Amino acid sequence: MSEETIIETPPVSRPAPYSVPALGAVGFLDAPDHARLRRSVAAAFTARGVERVRRRSRRMLAELVDEMLQDGPPADLIEAVLSPFPLAVICELMGVPAADRQGVHTWTQLVLSSSHGAEAGEKAKKEMGAYFSELTGLREGSTGEDVTSLLGAAVGCGELTLQEAADLAVLLQIGGEAVTSNSGRMFFILLSRPELAERLRAEPIHVTHLDLSFDLGPHYRPGGTLARLVSELLMDALLDGVPGLRLAVPAEEVPFKKGALIREPETLPVTW
Repeated sequence: MSEETIIETPPVSRPAPYSVPALGAVGFLDAPDHARLRRSVAAAFTARGVERVRRRSRRMLAELVDEMLQDGPPADLIEAVLSPFPLAVICELMGVPAADRQGVHTWTQLVLSSSHGAEAGEKAKKEMGAYFSELTGLREGSTGEDVTSLLGAAVGCGELTLQEAADLAVLLQIGGEAVTSNSGRMFFILLSRPELAERLRAEPIHVTHLDLSFDLGPHYRPGGTLARLVSELLMDALLDGVPGLRLAVPAEEVPFKKGALIREPETLPVTW
């Protein structure tokens, strides 16, 4: 058996101040409250829970890649695949309806980016909290397996307050998007180093620095399984499924986002 190939990606940038929970918020609770909150959603972040969305995620990804191939090269890999796919996966896991996903994504980007200012970030966080409070309230007593259904069930049986459930949903949604948004940076590294991409086609993958985003102190680390799911599906669909996939411009001409929590390409022009 060959040794695993390791992609060591650069550490993430420091978060915008308003993207970090305030003292007393769910991100800083200690035992037994932390254990109570974590227990309420634990089932969604186990390997079994994430596998629940694997089949649907693979189908959604195949549709995005097929559409990109039909349109023909060149293409912006971020716009075509690497932005919509991870968002769809985390929203599927969270239980966010398809019609609401772009709005939730917009709120998350305002929270994660420092370029819009603290006022815009705080406003987005409050609006997202109100959204998840309503969505979770509608799912009280639910038997669903997604995060908001699990939170609704916990509220219904008195294990959590509705405010705690909404705050936790916001934290997990933001963390989920942060952990999956590493895809653009990962593919920039792979496509700017063709020899590494070729090696990955033949060897197992172990990606580091992809689940820092759920980690606020010792409290939240449920993102590793989700990150692996997204990374594995993208590797299969793009590295194996699109022979000849490569950058359409020199690596130094790829623009990167400014003021974002995670340094990633703004666009990723590719051809094949």
